Amino acid sequence: MRLALTICFAILAVVSLNAAPVSAQETPAALNFKMKSIHGEEISLSKYVGKVVVFVNVASKCGYTPQYQQLQELHAKYADQGLAIIGIPCNQFLGQEPGTEEEILAFCQENYGVEFDLMSKVNVKGKEQIELYRYLTALDLAPNGRGPVKWNFEKIVLDKTGKPVARFSSKVSPASDEFIAVIQKALADPAFNKTGTGVKPYRHESKKLGKSYYLFSKQVPLKNSGQSSTIYFFAKEPTNDKGTPVAEVPEDKVVTETKTGMLVLKNKDGKQP
Repeated sequence: MRLALTICFAILAVVSLNAAPVSAQETPAALNFKMKSIHGEEISLSKYVGKVVVFVNVASKCGYTPQYQQLQELHAKYADQGLAIIGIPCNQFLGQEPGTEEEILAFCQENYGVEFDLMSKVNVKGKEQIELYRYLTALDLAPNGRGPVKWNFEKIVLDKTGKPVARFSSKVSPASDEFIAVIQKALADPAFNKTGTGVKPYRHESKKLGKSYYLFSKQVPLKNSGQSSTIYFFAKEPTNDKGTPVAEVPEDKVVTETKTGMLVLKNKDGKQP
């Protein structure tokens, strides 16, 4: 019995020793930090691995504070595609974030309907600069370069691999073409389809089956006409060799669910295309 227990403990020890380095290697450097959420809970940034991340140092009494609205609009539009916006309150710029965490959260929700993640108030520069920003601000990222954060609402973007790919100054609006172009490029992951178009297919969940399916289209030749017709179909996986991924449901069509839980597109007049 003692021999069996000894062997079991030995096996567990080997598993534990081997597990830690693997986890560390899988976490990108830019996400290998911990912070506290605005609710005071410790958060490992490794939870954002695989997402496009935007770090923003925010404030409630700044001329750029209305950018909260634009950030929330980005969240609403792209969160399902893998965008994670992380607001980081900071009171280092003319004391423009003086409130408590509770006051900051209430302000964001009541004035801008913020739903993206917010962290506890920290310092993003100086002697008490958090390690995350010590790492990020040392990187030479276009178009804003390296160096200390200069003002509220600077934006640093990470791609899906956790690699920092861009840094924008406060004056660059989250609704600007240049900012959205970086977000869309980072979200466009060719691994989602084998055509290399970088389009992530529209996802819809079957309520009956409780599973998600992905929208594709393909051209089908019409007999004796030399023309073709576009048909749409849902597939189980976001990769498919038989069709082209479709990012959104066409305006003249709606998604319907059959009695068996299968998803189909129909014209808004009720006919299946």
